[in-house]
Amino acid sequence: MIHTDRVFQVVDVATIEALTTDLTEHTWTRCTGFRLQGLLFLNDSFSEDGAQEYAIVRDGRQVESITFSWQSRAEAYNTIAWLIGGGGADYGAVKVTLEEPDAHHCGLCA
Repeated sequence: MIHTDRVFQVVDVATIEALTTDLTEHTWTRCTGFRLQGLLFLNDSFSEDGAQEYAIVRDGRQVESITFSWQSRAEAYNTIAWLIGGGGADYGAVKVTLEEPDAHHCGLCA
């Protein structure tokens, strides 16, 4: 995870399909994160205008880094399903600061 000092507003997502749509068809502020079945998908991008890179965190450890803007919907769906199924490596512990969307305000989303 490149941006360890970010505070992320995390939204719970109910299905792989919904997360696939969110990650492949939208551009998000750099403080946006998603939670699905115990996984965190945290925007680790340098710019809203650039590639949408996400750090994937499971149990406080980064397990993957994926540029979803380079994937088709089908590829993203398969990647997310693989991660939910336990896929990924152990890149080590990461410190993550999360806030609920209604309580979050920062310079990245202002």
